[in-house]
Amino acid sequence: MPWVHLGWFALLLYFDAQGWLLNQGVLIPPLKDHFWPLALVTNTLDSGLFYLNWFAMPALFRRGRLGAYLLVLALGLGAFCTTRIGVSYYFEEVKVQGQNQPLGFYVQVLQSYYLLLGGLILALSFFLRLAGDYLRERDNRRELEQQHLRTELALLKNQLHPHFLFNTLNNIYSLTLNASPQAPEAVLRLSELMRYQLYDSSEDLVPLAREIHHLQSFLTLQHLRLPPEDADEAIQFTVLLPPGADHACRLPPMLLLPLVENAFKHGDLAARPHAVRLKLELTPEGQLQFLVRNRVAPEAAGPGGVGLANLRRRLELLYPEKHALVVTANAQEYAVRLSLQISGWL
Repeated sequence: MPWVHLGWFALLLYFDAQGWLLNQGVLIPPLKDHFWPLALVTNTLDSGLFYLNWFAMPALFRRGRLGAYLLVLALGLGAFCTTRIGVSYYFEEVKVQGQNQPLGFYVQVLQSYYLLLGGLILALSFFLRLAGDYLRERDNRRELEQQHLRTELALLKNQLHPHFLFNTLNNIYSLTLNASPQAPEAVLRLSELMRYQLYDSSEDLVPLAREIHHLQSFLTLQHLRLPPEDADEAIQFTVLLPPGADHACRLPPMLLLPLVENAFKHGDLAARPHAVRLKLELTPEGQLQFLVRNRVAPEAAGPGGVGLANLRRRLELLYPEKHALVVTANAQEYAVRLSLQISGWL
């Protein structure tokens, strides 16, 4: 907390300057010959008392040793007052009503004054130390919370990888069982998707264009599961973005993929004319809306799963109170609408 130490020494310098100016008048005898040596000694004593409490607080007060802490302060305050009176007596005599009197004549007055001054110094040191410790603990707590947040997000993101890989390998397995000539292309598409997950998903934010390309690659892989003449009609992906928004807008990688995965995992690809419909739109106000609708497969046990649960948690961490995930379902269709408030892309 360098600001505390700089502030303390600036305060001492301020009072020294004020004392020097007052000593040029008639209220206090001039100390031109030894004012600054006296100021150096008194500043050293004041700083000693200030830092006595500064270091005693963490060593005694914060460890619950209140009796020892108060004893140290009492001894320090007594030594401060005694030394201050001695220094004053050594350096100067006080002029009162035109008569010079030794400082020893005013020991009782000086003792009360220095007790009050020492008490103020101790109180200032106490509250500054208390405030500094609070601010440091608050910063440490925030740093720990941020570290926890980054760790949890990394774990959630890593959970998406095996989940996605498991679903896709099942699709490729079905192609190989049928000796489909599309199996090699499916492996190639999978390698492209995994490359995105390995390299781009390590970033905190990626351009929306990159996320859209990733979704399109995933949809291309799903096209291989359908007859070529039905693929374009069965799977529709509509993108409505303002000019340049796909590169200016940024969002966490693989945030949209779980919704698309969920549609193909639990959807009915045999449904016609549309098995899966996706619509991505960015409004001029910066609201990103992603709608995924799919026909429900008769044998589907129920929508959702690991990917959708992870997505909910990621949204809570990344967009608190700035997102909405609405699910509507009936016997024929399952739909998920995701809304995000994206700021700073305009």
